[in-house]
Amino acid sequence: MITTEDSALFIQALFAIPFLLMGVSHIVQPKMWVEFFSYLHSLGFSGVLIRTFALELVPAFALITFHLVWSGPEVILTIYGLLLALKVSLSLLFPALGLRSLAAANQVGDKSIKIAGLALLVLSAICFWCVFD
Repeated sequence: MITTEDSALFIQALFAIPFLLMGVSHIVQPKMWVEFFSYLHSLGFSGVLIRTFALELVPAFALITFHLVWSGPEVILTIYGLLLALKVSLSLLFPALGLRSLAAANQVGDKSIKIAGLALLVLSAICFWCVFD
C-alpha cells in the first residue's frame, strides 16, 4: 500500500524541477509571460481554458490528491495546491473571473510576474528540501 508520505515525496520530486524552471523563467523572461498572458486574454474564454488546462489543472489536482500533508514546510505545497484547485474551479465555473485574472498580468507587468517567479522558487526549494532531507 502506498502511504501518504510516499505519495507526498513522489509529488515533491515530480514538481521540484518544473517549479524551479518556471520560477527562473518568470524572473529572467517576465516580458514573455506578460505577452503570453495578454495573448491568452485576447482569446477570451478560450484563453482561460488554455491557461487552466495547460498550466494549472494537473498540478492543482495532483497536489490535492497526493499531497495532503498538514505539518512542516510541506504544508505550504498542500495550501498552494488547494488554492490552485480553487482558482481552476472558479475559472472553469465562472470564466469571466479567469479572464479578469489574465487581464491583470498586462496591467501589473514585469514586477508582479517576477514576484510569482519568486513564489515558484520557494515552492521548488521546499520540494528539493523535502526530497533530499
